Amino acid sequence: MNKILTIYLFNRKQNPNLIILSVISILLMLLRVKLTYNMYLLFLIWNLFLGYVPYFMSSQLKSTVPGTYKFYLLLIGWLLFIPNSFYLLTDFVHLHHHSDLQYIFDALLLTFFSIAGFYAGISSMLHIHGLLEMKYSSQKSKYVMITLCYLSSFGVYLGRILRFNSWDIVSNPIKLFSNILSSLQHFQTYEFVTLFGTFILIVYSISHLLSDNKTIKS
Repeated sequence: MNKILTIYLFNRKQNPNLIILSVISILLMLLRVKLTYNMYLLFLIWNLFLGYVPYFMSSQLKSTVPGTYKFYLLLIGWLLFIPNSFYLLTDFVHLHHHSDLQYIFDALLLTFFSIAGFYAGISSMLHIHGLLEMKYSSQKSKYVMITLCYLSSFGVYLGRILRFNSWDIVSNPIKLFSNILSSLQHFQTYEFVTLFGTFILIVYSISHLLSDNKTIKS
């Protein structure tokens, strides 16, 4: 973990917006703890860290020689962790109405955490898209990214609905794959994956378009 943070903080090419969003989110969390003496939502900080992990990995992939063991390990790790970035949006299920003021504050808090996670995930996907376009055609790269949006959505489904996490592929693989096969028989799975995956795709498509326009202007 320390190595990952060191790589991120001392790489000048990293996106400063990620630091700003994470600082604001954590400060809001600390303010909530101080005002309410309640640590209920403190887990969001850990979720945010997990949401940033794909960005750390994709940043390293950009400077790793393709075809090496390190490259493939980072790529597999990225695929396993990318759903964590978008998972933060589903943490709104923890928004409860204790009082009007606290409800508004918690909604603001969850919004910042969700934006930070989503921003990290989308930025990370832009890295991967760039790597794909270095080897494959623009059309093929686009199809891969569309697929990744829906695979990420399925990963969020596994986490939020089935309550699995990225580590379960190592610690509890039999139960994980058994539940995956079982979930494919339910309409709810396809409904969730389609709706949430389409949302990720729309946000990503807009971000990619803006990124391309920015590159052209530069």
